[in-house]
Amino acid sequence: MKPLAAGIVFGYLAVALVVGVLAGRKGKGGTDDFVAGERAFGPVVMYFVVGATIFSAYALLGTPQRVIAKGSDAFYVLAFGAVGLVPLFFYGARVRRIGAREGFVTQAELFAARFESPSVSVLMGSATLLAFVPYLVIQLKGAGVVMHAVTGWPEQLGAGLVYAVVLVYVLAGGVRGVGWTNVIQGVVMLIAVWVIGLWLPTKLYGSVGAMFDRVVAEHPEYLTLPGPEGKTPIARYSSEIIMSILGFAMWPHMFMKCFTARSARLVQLSVVFYPTFLFFILPLLFLGYVALLAGGPTDDSVLLWLVDLVSGEAAHPVLFAFLAFAILAASMSTGDALLHAGGSIMVRDVLLPLESRPRVRGLLARLRGGQHQSLRDLDHAQTRAMRVVVVVLALVSWLMLGSAGGTSVVDLLLLAYAVPLQFLPVVMLGLYWRRANGVGARAGLIAGLGTIFTLFVIQKVAPGVAAMINPLELEIGLIGLVVNVVAMVGFSLTGPRPSAALLERFEL
Repeated sequence: MKPLAAGIVFGYLAVALVVGVLAGRKGKGGTDDFVAGERAFGPVVMYFVVGATIFSAYALLGTPQRVIAKGSDAFYVLAFGAVGLVPLFFYGARVRRIGAREGFVTQAELFAARFESPSVSVLMGSATLLAFVPYLVIQLKGAGVVMHAVTGWPEQLGAGLVYAVVLVYVLAGGVRGVGWTNVIQGVVMLIAVWVIGLWLPTKLYGSVGAMFDRVVAEHPEYLTLPGPEGKTPIARYSSEIIMSILGFAMWPHMFMKCFTARSARLVQLSVVFYPTFLFFILPLLFLGYVALLAGGPTDDSVLLWLVDLVSGEAAHPVLFAFLAFAILAASMSTGDALLHAGGSIMVRDVLLPLESRPRVRGLLARLRGGQHQSLRDLDHAQTRAMRVVVVVLALVSWLMLGSAGGTSVVDLLLLAYAVPLQFLPVVMLGLYWRRANGVGARAGLIAGLGTIFTLFVIQKVAPGVAAMINPLELEIGLIGLVVNVVAMVGFSLTGPRPSAALLERFEL
């Protein structure tokens, strides 16, 4: 065990726990407070909620790993990150106004109302929960790597301890707990990554510029595509960027942040200032090239390995401690948002629509001992159900951590991105095309989600067939999106027109 690092990590967990729990005491405690913070987040919290939620353990662990494994392929993070939230500038303010007026707190319930279809809500909510699991595994993996390096514990045990803390402040503080801990976590990430990302290249090679001079001389293929050994075909690289750009703001836990902002204008300001948070990717790219020159490992442990290059220096224990601190903050700042959103989505987008069906209503009544009062009528019952789902989602993701050891965090993220990308037609056509209807929305979702599920199974069980179907190795999410759009547009044109009263309600 590394005493200084352990002291800082455990101290941080204690601070996060206290801040998260205390933040939750500011609200009234109902469902609107638990899910949307009574729509009261100000500019500071919104800035860090957006930035820290986006940049997860993937950013810290996956970016240097991507450099050493595939070279300039890692620059795709900057390519999609720079413009990924631009659509939110335009539709985010509109969503905030509609949500405040109609009482919506999740993405799926807004569009279920727009398309007058509970099935849309159930489809979007169920698919979201499936996508959240691999994304959560990334965060647990990051926490486990840190705890193993700091304490020597097995990764699954360390991740379990960290996320026990996360569970407590999410359950007690709701979105307020998530927001205020994100402020702390965001500050830690920015400071630690910039300090280490500039110090290490300077210490080992004289300066960042001198380091890149050596890369040009010794490994020029790591600065151009298709990268070392042609690992990144141009078509695949482009499809990764396009998929990430289009799916960036479609993640439901990101979309839901529109409902938490104090005003529609603040949603737009958060998008404008968000790129300043993106700058912290640069020092992570520097560290990837340091690892390349030093012959570092190509797995997710490369970032912690880098700090050991200066193990003889007096500053080493402090650097190691704050790097561990930063990775843990990145993991928790995204993991808590996913858990909180997962609980909210399961109840509001899946259980409530299903509860309207007689068989499901009867089953739930029997589970409540014969009481027929619905979840919709019981605000406290909804909040309690959300807390139960948060615990279950955390447990399932933690159990899956053991089976994800052979999969890189980058591959897990790209797999997870394929699902929310299928929400893009529902969101954009639902907000801006008057002809879009519920028949088209359902058809598009089923076609898109069915396509990516089928292609994923084929990739796993019959790689040769997958290569024939997709010779350019395009991301399956992008293929599913094309099928989705065709189905939604086609069925909308042949289906009934939405009523004028409905369109007016959604400012169309």
